[in-house]
Amino acid sequence: MKSILLISTMLFFFTHIYSQIQDIIPIEQKAYQAEKVLHPKNALLDNYDVCFYFIDLNATNQNKTISGKASIKAKVVGQQLSEVMLQLVSSLTVDSVFVNGQNLAFTHTNDEIHVMLPTAIDVDQYFTTDVYYHGTSSGIGIKNGQSPSWGAKITWTLSESYHAMDWFPCKQELTDKADSAWIFITCPNTLKVGSNGLLKNTVSLPNNMVRYEWKTYYPIDYYLISFTISDYQEHIQYAHPQGYNDSILIQHYVYNNSGYLPYYQAQIDNTKPFVELLSDLYGLYPYAQEKYGHCTAPIGGGMEHQTMTTLSSFSFELIIHELGHQWFGDYVTCANWQDIWVNEGFATYTYYLGQQYLMTQNDADNWMVGVHNDIMAQPNGSIYIPFNDVNDENRIFDYRLTYEKGAAIIHTMRHIIHNDSIFFGLLKGFLQQHAYSTAIGDDFKNYANTYTGIDFNTFFDEWYYGEGYPTYSIIWDQVNDTIHFSLNSVSSAPSITPFFHLPVEIKFSNGIQDTIIRFEHQFNNQNFSAYLPFQATQLSIDPNNYIVNKVGTIISSAENLDFPQTNIYPNPAFDKLFVSNLENETNFKIMDLFGRTIINSKTKGEISISELKSGIYIIEINNFRQKFVKL
Repeated sequence: MKSILLISTMLFFFTHIYSQIQDIIPIEQKAYQAEKVLHPKNALLDNYDVCFYFIDLNATNQNKTISGKASIKAKVVGQQLSEVMLQLVSSLTVDSVFVNGQNLAFTHTNDEIHVMLPTAIDVDQYFTTDVYYHGTSSGIGIKNGQSPSWGAKITWTLSESYHAMDWFPCKQELTDKADSAWIFITCPNTLKVGSNGLLKNTVSLPNNMVRYEWKTYYPIDYYLISFTISDYQEHIQYAHPQGYNDSILIQHYVYNNSGYLPYYQAQIDNTKPFVELLSDLYGLYPYAQEKYGHCTAPIGGGMEHQTMTTLSSFSFELIIHELGHQWFGDYVTCANWQDIWVNEGFATYTYYLGQQYLMTQNDADNWMVGVHNDIMAQPNGSIYIPFNDVNDENRIFDYRLTYEKGAAIIHTMRHIIHNDSIFFGLLKGFLQQHAYSTAIGDDFKNYANTYTGIDFNTFFDEWYYGEGYPTYSIIWDQVNDTIHFSLNSVSSAPSITPFFHLPVEIKFSNGIQDTIIRFEHQFNNQNFSAYLPFQATQLSIDPNNYIVNKVGTIISSAENLDFPQTNIYPNPAFDKLFVSNLENETNFKIMDLFGRTIINSKTKGEISISELKSGIYIIEINNFRQKFVKL
């Protein structure tokens, strides 16, 4: 879940300059209230696998009072099942519990329902638990309020991360997605209900009531199930992704105020090109057979409920961020809250891509500069959530780390890969590999290693699990058409991550000409040389802001420069490598990372690598070894 504190939606929409983007303070709109939520896992939850949720409730937009039943179909796993355990906040009253149609005794304390079975159910057998309940929840996963600007009263749910049990009996385990879910809500017939999947039926009932029957047949995690109730008006669009022979329904439930749709329609209608863009970049919208849509509620931001996001209002950033979650967060969900990056890092980077492809590269670059500055406002902090913080939702949804640094390292990985066809192929492949399931950060790392042929293990150690960022300093000098320099870095968190191994770009210029040369920075005070056909007067480090970094001293001086006898460049390379300071034809070897010789030959300074497959190799020449990347 993410969100944005909106100042002026129309101003943001029509004016996309950096100063205004910075005025929109991104905050996490959470379902909790600055608290640590302690939910130690009960081992009884491991004894079954949820297959299906059927939630059938009576509710209104006037309060948080609900009544009805929830049915959970599940499969016994591991060992015989003698006790059924479900999670439900204790402030709701459980009236009765049935297991396979049999009315059984139960206890309901400490937010847990326990039912002892008269006869154990064997492994691989299915069972259905029906829980009848009512009341007004004390939990914050269900809320009631009023739009301050548009006057509408709304009841809505927002269950991330531990709050589904605030309104329905469930199993709050991320790795146990239900195969499908039905959400039936009965309310006054003056209202509309939005929820997951497709609206299969509306049933008129006595006493001016109506039942909305929503059904989704895609796997869904517990916290992504939702409903909203209000006096809504419906606004329909259809997206037509390239290569998809059908249309995708986009269904918006917005406040039924005569001024609302005219005010926001231009922004709302951006949803269509957003769906089409992300279907191209990430693969077809994963719920194309159902729909995508929005329900408005005064939540201060947005929440990516599967197939129907709940949000407070409409802006470019908010819409595309939440939509990005349909791939990263819903289609593939983090397997534990420690790896929330799988959800939030990629959704945040989706906004960068939206700016790059639908606005301008300058908009995207300016946003990334702001992200880097926010990250470096503090020296420490990891993207990965330490185990001791896993119940602290403020830490889980730390905007600087989970969102901004999470997005920044994806941008850095794109820089390391240095090929957008491979980069977007990586994203699509990862999503397909874990489709409708869950994953952790290491799953993405391992897939990236295999797909790209680049070893990202050290990168994840330093940027995902590690902390801080580098400050680069450089000493440089130019002799004729050769540039020499020594690159040094200091970590902001040296005790945790003392060094960052990265390809670093340096831009050399003289006011008329410029060129960018990429170098593999593997240790401090590393010396480099490169051919430069013009006399440089200045340089800049990481000119395209691929890396979260600060720049220290830049000194133009030949002093203290120990030029290497051998230098190999460029790195990465496409077709050729060049070797500096060779006076005679010299033997060289190119090996794979296992030390196996691929090429054994001689060179006078130029080496063809066009026949090598893309990947990481080691070159050995004059007792000098260096890794290089073949693109």
